[in-house]
Amino acid sequence: MKITDIKSFPVWVGHRNQMVIKVETDEGIYGLGEAGLSGRELAVAGAVAHYREFLIGRDPMRAGALWQEMYRSQYFEGGRVLTAAISAIDMALYDIKGKALGVPVYQLLGGKQRDYIPCFATSSAPMGPKLVEEVQEMVHNGWNVIRIGAPMPANEDEMSLFEPRESVGFTATWVNKVRDAVGPAPVLGVEYHHRLNVAEAASFCQRMPAGTLDFLEEPIRDETPEAYETLRKMTGVPFAIGEEFSSKWAFLPYIERGLTNFARIDVCNVGGLTEAMKV
Repeated sequence: MKITDIKSFPVWVGHRNQMVIKVETDEGIYGLGEAGLSGRELAVAGAVAHYREFLIGRDPMRAGALWQEMYRSQYFEGGRVLTAAISAIDMALYDIKGKALGVPVYQLLGGKQRDYIPCFATSSAPMGPKLVEEVQEMVHNGWNVIRIGAPMPANEDEMSLFEPRESVGFTATWVNKVRDAVGPAPVLGVEYHHRLNVAEAASFCQRMPAGTLDFLEEPIRDETPEAYETLRKMTGVPFAIGEEFSSKWAFLPYIERGLTNFARIDVCNVGGLTEAMKV
């Protein structure tokens, strides 16, 4: 079996961009993969086009070897754009391999290890009564882990400009009200999309009684683990970090230093299935 073509499909899905790629073969079997890095799809498409030139004619069953060649056969290794492209291609190659062997992809990754996968729901409602109502509805429908999405003001006219410092107070106020409304049982987290600095993130955590928040996702930028070390000393709220990481190596200091409690692994950014299994 040989790769005959790789096509990119940057598309608009719902409220965001999405990047899907298709790897075709001479046996009619094709695989689909997805790249992360939403908002930079055309840059990823350029990287996919680059990789296409030397992947045509290659054996798609050699996903691991092709991953190494895509990542290491250049002077400048890695980076979010290149790794997002590699991720999509890698997933498509596993899709092809599963179809060729007649097995689901999870069999290629070590086989079934559990009967169910715990998931969480995300509320994207703005801070206000609508947020409380939406989270209550989620709990009523059986969700026991809920993430509150990017904190935004209740007045949509104010959403064009996000002020991190100003968001701290009203976000903490409504997170407290959500906890009061749903009780102690559900797991609650807030995704801040690394919009705060250390002082703002610490202030946010300190505005809520202990036990209000079960995790805080990416409150600050990830470039310097030392900043997270400082924040870790200022709050006991668990952190979820890593959604924007583009390699397994980026997780190393956060795991070794105990800076993250939940590794947020995005298969579409971190290098595909080949690398996600190694984190």
